[in-house]
Amino acid sequence: MKISDKVVLQIKKSLEINKKITSATELNSLIEWDSMGALTFIGMADAKYKKIVTGNDLVKCKTIQDLINLLINK
Repeated sequence: MKISDKVVLQIKKSLEINKKITSATELNSLIEWDSMGALTFIGMADAKYKKIVTGNDLVKCKTIQDLINLLINK
């Protein structure tokens, strides 16, 4: 399993997303991607990946791949 697939699963679990998502999934198509979802992602990024993600970082994100890039490239 690729690292990006593992991150997709972690995001899905953290945000409690029940439908299938991929790295191409657009964040605005997810009911779970709201202010609480963003805060949950920030907490997961810190706890699991030791990455500091800011609100400014998230504003630029349009897809799950953008979130993955924050975790594995930042």
